[in-house]
Amino acid sequence: MPVARLSLGLAGLLLAACEAPPLPPVAATLPPRAAEARALPVDRFDGRYVGTMTLSPDRTRACPAASNEEREITVRNGRAVFGINPQGRQVLTGTIAPEGSVRMADSIDRNIATSGLFTATGFRGEHRSGLCTYAVQMTK
Repeated sequence: MPVARLSLGLAGLLLAACEAPPLPPVAATLPPRAAEARALPVDRFDGRYVGTMTLSPDRTRACPAASNEEREITVRNGRAVFGINPQGRQVLTGTIAPEGSVRMADSIDRNIATSGLFTATGFRGEHRSGLCTYAVQMTK
């Protein structure tokens, strides 16, 4: 008899669950600005960004100066690829958030990374490699 009571109880719970009101759509539960940002197309930052890196001075470390050659970030469908070392074919990759923020990292050493913000006209950010920090500024 306990099995029959358990089955009836379980059936009652399942029936009650089926009668529950439907959940609201995800966008309806987000704050208004978050819902708007989610609706923006991910490709609005697509393009080619070119610029330079400069060493952020720190007297406590002996970091190498950045080379004068221009570097490039290519963005396609909201995915950024930064050619950090073209000769060595080292690239950093990351996904751009709806508001333009990104963190691009090396696939092997996640501590080598560039983070910053994309706008309609360019990219500004910071590159970190070990204890060294570099400012990154690019135009579209």
